[in-house]
Amino acid sequence: MYSYKVKQTEAKSYFFSLIKRDITKVYNFKTYNKALIFALSEQIEQFVCIVSDEVETSRKTFKNHYTLKQFQKHCIKNPMHFLNTQKCRLNEEQIENYYFYLIGSNKLTKLKKH
Repeated sequence: MYSYKVKQTEAKSYFFSLIKRDITKVYNFKTYNKALIFALSEQIEQFVCIVSDEVETSRKTFKNHYTLKQFQKHCIKNPMHFLNTQKCRLNEEQIENYYFYLIGSNKLTKLKKH
């Protein structure tokens, strides 16, 4: 059975931004779909699929799915496909909320690149 590992690096600063440190958190998932949803929601470029103790492969998150910026651009150009309307009346913040709604509700088909 495969397992998936997603690494997230966060920059933290201490003592009035004099000391800066990168903190890496590792999340483990049992299914590809859960790892993909987490990587899309956190905008992580790639994650690792662990086949066995010796074999690990890399999965690219945005190979088949849109990033947030790409989704905003395509949503404005082609609102009929993404929003089911003829004109896009949403601002960037509303489109961003819709992007994360699609991820959270597991409707990834609208986020796939064609």
